[in-house]
Amino acid sequence: MEVTAPCGPVRISGSRRQALLATLLLQPNRQIAISGLVEAIWPEDAPDSAVPNVRTYVHELRGQLRRVGDVTQRLSSHPGSYRLRVEPVELDLLQFRSLVAKGGRALHDGDPGVATECLGEALAMWRGDALGHLELGSMISAKLTALEEERRAATTAWIDARLALGQYEQLIPDLRKLVAEDRLHERTWAQLIEALGVAGRIADALAAYQQFRRILLDEIGVEPGAELRRLHSALLNGEPLTSMPRNADRPDPIGAARGRVSSPTVTPCDLPALPPGFVGRAEARRVIVDVAGRLNATHDDRAHTTVVAISGPPGVGKTATAINAAYEIMHLFTDARLFLALDGVTPCPRPAADAIVQLLGAFGFAQSAIPQRKHHLEGLYRSAVAGRRMILVLDDAASAAQIRPLLPGAGHCLVLVTSRAPLTDLDVDCRITLDALDIEESVRLLANLIGPGRVGAEREAAVAIVKACESLPLALRIAGAKLWARPTMRLSAFARRLTEQSGRLDELVAGDLSVRARLEQCYRDLDPIAKAAFRRLGRDGSGPITARTVRGLFDLSEAAADRLIEQLVHRHLLTVDAETGPMPVYRMSPLLRAYAKELSEQARGEHHMPRTATA
Repeated sequence: MEVTAPCGPVRISGSRRQALLATLLLQPNRQIAISGLVEAIWPEDAPDSAVPNVRTYVHELRGQLRRVGDVTQRLSSHPGSYRLRVEPVELDLLQFRSLVAKGGRALHDGDPGVATECLGEALAMWRGDALGHLELGSMISAKLTALEEERRAATTAWIDARLALGQYEQLIPDLRKLVAEDRLHERTWAQLIEALGVAGRIADALAAYQQFRRILLDEIGVEPGAELRRLHSALLNGEPLTSMPRNADRPDPIGAARGRVSSPTVTPCDLPALPPGFVGRAEARRVIVDVAGRLNATHDDRAHTTVVAISGPPGVGKTATAINAAYEIMHLFTDARLFLALDGVTPCPRPAADAIVQLLGAFGFAQSAIPQRKHHLEGLYRSAVAGRRMILVLDDAASAAQIRPLLPGAGHCLVLVTSRAPLTDLDVDCRITLDALDIEESVRLLANLIGPGRVGAEREAAVAIVKACESLPLALRIAGAKLWARPTMRLSAFARRLTEQSGRLDELVAGDLSVRARLEQCYRDLDPIAKAAFRRLGRDGSGPITARTVRGLFDLSEAAADRLIEQLVHRHLLTVDAETGPMPVYRMSPLLRAYAKELSEQARGEHHMPRTATA
């Protein structure tokens, strides 16, 4: 026990006076009966002069406090009792309780970052056993025991808050120390086992469980409680640990980390709006519906996540197809329906960690609850989605490496992945490759955008527009937007403008929609040799392309020519036209040739650009 005044430490001499002050401080701002003070100061037999001695000690204590400038009425007398007045900021016990209460509220409100800070500050005020140097009566000793329980509860809550932050590995040394100090505290053993398990140290977690079980059996002859048995079962079955049931009076770090309490009637759903006028893709949608139905019919909670990969050239409608299918089957996924843009075709695809943070936010996790370290972040995400029936659309993926951390573990989860490249190195349950719409579907899409009457009045012109757009949904939507903005324009006039190949890409631009921009994204990621090959192949004619053609044009070996063609096909800048004998034939669409010629002219202009002289 220490007393500090503005002028420095105050020495309270004599164990009896210290016991008096300690007893008053353990019940601050309350009247303490003299009989209670006697019992606290003299743990054994009190002398006959105990009551007068208490009055003497009070008088002396007042004098000691007054000499250091303390207020006169700090220690006041009442009939048969005394009261010591203190402000919350003056007594560490009150500060401790205030910080614990604040930390508990933060943990309950889903802010384990604040909870960790408050509870850690509260626990740092302890420097050993409370009043361990004093010999006090049984009533005060009971209060000290209760105070130690407050300390233990604060420690448990502090660990729960840190578990919610994903600090599993950092907590393990502290938890091992705590279980060594209190071998029978089951809750701390549960926290240690959980931290070991989530950190990937399954063998150590199982060994800790067996160690505690032996302690219980040897010392009190009972088995571990329900919470530890659930943990042990989860470890053996490979189930998530942080989603285990917890007693109602114990903080759940996963639940506490959430920034809001999710009602069971509210399901996270951030699917974009259905694309207007969507047509076609009946076979792709049928495949996805069948996959979803089989997954929904599975009642095994350990069922693995089902992944459907949707790939195809730019502007073919991969995102629209995935969103449309997601709405068609969303009734089967009652826990979450989520959409995530991964920016795979941009120069800076979205990092998986950033995507996970957004997904955790959709489940209500506060920003301060989300750990920074990669494996902690991924572990928290898998724990948060474990066992949920959810559909997740991962749109515009750059690579399999970007996708893998976003795939949930066990559970009834369907993931729809869209990408331009087929992502052959990603393990999936089903692959769907989209191509252009057929003529009738394309005409129907145009009619949905500008009105069936207008299309019916100029059917041949509508077909010409569709063919000029190569039945690509993006190009058709751009054409539809421009025609809708000019209701008096004849379709035949717009068709003539589109059939002029040199200006076709200029026509297929509406706001931020641009066919040229989509083609540029495919071209940008080619290596320099493939870029030059694409420009040359597009510039030199419209005939079929074979590996022999490429070898002859660029003086390449057979293997090098195959790799170059594979890169162009992978980026959808060449398309397999037909299998004629042992040698495949490839083609380049008119839109791609128009873009290749533009690039060739730009390259030629840059090559002949005069250099600027510098001194």
